[in-house]
Amino acid sequence: MSPSNAQLEQLDRELDENQRELIILPMDGPVTRIPPFTTVPTPTQAPRICTRTQPGLLDGAWGRTQAAYNGTVHEYVNTNAGVPSALGVYDLYNFAKFYRDIGGFGTKVKISTHNGRQYLVLTGHAGLRNKLKGTRYGIRNPQLVEMGIGKYGIRGTSISGFKLSCYVAVGIEVLEWVFNDEAVMSDLFAGIGVELVKAGIASAVGYAVAVIVAAWVGTVLLPVAAGAFIVFAVGYSLNTLDTDYGVKKSVKAGLRYGVENLHNLKLKFTEIRKVDLQKYTTKIGNGIASSATEHFLEETKKWALQKIQYEGIYPSGWPAPPRLPRLPGFNIPGL
Repeated sequence: MSPSNAQLEQLDRELDENQRELIILPMDGPVTRIPPFTTVPTPTQAPRICTRTQPGLLDGAWGRTQAAYNGTVHEYVNTNAGVPSALGVYDLYNFAKFYRDIGGFGTKVKISTHNGRQYLVLTGHAGLRNKLKGTRYGIRNPQLVEMGIGKYGIRGTSISGFKLSCYVAVGIEVLEWVFNDEAVMSDLFAGIGVELVKAGIASAVGYAVAVIVAAWVGTVLLPVAAGAFIVFAVGYSLNTLDTDYGVKKSVKAGLRYGVENLHNLKLKFTEIRKVDLQKYTTKIGNGIASSATEHFLEETKKWALQKIQYEGIYPSGWPAPPRLPRLPGFNIPGL
């Protein structure tokens, strides 16, 4: 049974607090002693104790950078609300900018069809809007798509948010891998895979909610706000599930086990003894030959029954059956 995390942390604290040093010398070997009246040079600086949690004193600049990262960024990004909160702040900034450009909650939108083409009609005070001064735009208008208005605009905004989430997730996982001395390459790919899946789920749910809200509510701002809030909520929930059930840790452990045992698995699958191969080949060959023989006999019987005529059954010299005499003008009545 391996020790728990609490026991390991207690052991670390006890090792750091234990300042005694023991020198173990062999009993049969020579022991070097300091001759008497020898002056020991005094150090120019006061001695400092380097604990196991202070690698910066031994590793220099890299150790100090690693310690600073583990004490700040590492603790923040490994919380359930860390990354979703950072992305939420960015969404809040974009929402405030969108609020000023569109003129507040008073601007509404509705779909209009004219000559078979769909248009988005904006209502409200056009003078309050910094952009989109007109009243009618095509549903695929680049300005609408860029600002996230309409179904195509919502889709474009969701794709942009998903890309940003992927960039942030990959960057964080790379930093976690770089500053972790015990991490291997498989841990990096496992962490990136899990984070990308979570980002995809949050973006998909947020896009679906934004489309539903846009279909039922005419206000331009509500679909954007609802989508951003749902993305934050789903991201926080997924991080909570990951922390409680250890999803990312399980994926990393499984991938690491697979990579470490890949060579052994390959040997097990490719190791075939020569005797077993010969037995298998002989068995397959006998089965094919037996099947072919049975099929040939069946086909020969069918061919013989079709080709031999009924008259050919009687041997030569066999008396012919008697024939009735032919009487002129006499016919046997038909039945």
